[in-house]
Amino acid sequence: MELKKIIEAILFSSSEPVKVSELARITGKDKIEILNILSDLIKDYSSRDTSIEIIKVGEKFLMRVKPQYAEYVEKFTVREFDRGTLRTLAVIAIKQPVTLAKVAKIRGNKCYDHVKKLVERGLVKAEKKGRSTILTTTEEFATYFGLESSEPEKIKEALKKYFVDDERP
Repeated sequence: MELKKIIEAILFSSSEPVKVSELARITGKDKIEILNILSDLIKDYSSRDTSIEIIKVGEKFLMRVKPQYAEYVEKFTVREFDRGTLRTLAVIAIKQPVTLAKVAKIRGNKCYDHVKKLVERGLVKAEKKGRSTILTTTEEFATYFGLESSEPEKIKEALKKYFVDDERP
């Protein structure tokens, strides 16, 4: 049980998703044991009536506030992404599927760093097609932002509705 508490503490303390290999290195345990404990922790958190959850992001794990409670804690937290990265993500979400070259034309050369962060975080998928890289949002994108569907058209509809509903005179 002590190992479970250690892993929970690491996830709680980390602002970034944590690799299983990193948890194994820190604890000195094997990856299978770590994966079993992570599975138990995910079940524990999903069975509780709590605002916290543990999710798998690619090959990493993250403890976070559930999306429906995020707005209440925003002012107390450091932003995970800077404004530029969020704008790049918005362009990808609205225009997907979109080439990396088109995003760079819209957002400038800094977008390459932004896209790298977004791919590492699991919010964007970059797929090579010939000489182009095609960018799309992922299921994790939908989960992260509390959207009901990860289908690109549904995401576009949700974003358009959000921006129309949020317009102020």
